[in-house]
Amino acid sequence: MLSFSKKYHEDIRAGKITMSFRDWKTLNVQKNKIYKSSSLGLLKILDVSFRKLSDISPGELKKAGFRGVQEFRDNFEDSARRAVNFKEESAVKIEFEYLGEDIENRKRLMGKVTPMELFEIRQNILALEEKSGSLWVVKTLEALEKQGPQKIEDLERSLKMPPDMIKVNLRRLRGLSLISSKSKRGYSITPLSLKILGILRKK
Repeated sequence: MLSFSKKYHEDIRAGKITMSFRDWKTLNVQKNKIYKSSSLGLLKILDVSFRKLSDISPGELKKAGFRGVQEFRDNFEDSARRAVNFKEESAVKIEFEYLGEDIENRKRLMGKVTPMELFEIRQNILALEEKSGSLWVVKTLEALEKQGPQKIEDLERSLKMPPDMIKVNLRRLRGLSLISSKSKRGYSITPLSLKILGILRKK
């Protein structure tokens, strides 16, 4: 099991933290396996290897949620509960992808839902659009479908909506499993949203 301090949970869920360094003597997790992280959800291991502590780059530290070398060293020694030789020792570097709270959420993202669930999602979308008075759900999903992954500033230009409103709307779409996000690539549609778009276009 992989555990993380609660202060990192939000950034892991948002895809901002995708790497971790552990004071392990062996590779306790396996590549391409899915593990449950307590109070966080499911993580898929993309890669795992030994990494000399002195060779860890600033970019890797950022992916692990640290602003600099000293913050990382303090955290690593605190977790190891011992004095660490950062010039000579190695750590286990784990690259991972956050999959969601549970496997059912992952299946939902992939579009594995019942006809009744599809109907409920459609009704939720229609209610959101009726409340706002615009077809922003369809416009957002179609923009992501046509243009690929988009960041908030990209969507702001294509949708001609203020960024605060876009952020709120994106949170709603994530709650319905219609989009996913990666810190570098931005927001993308899910297989489920392709099914929903097909239904909405027929109405």
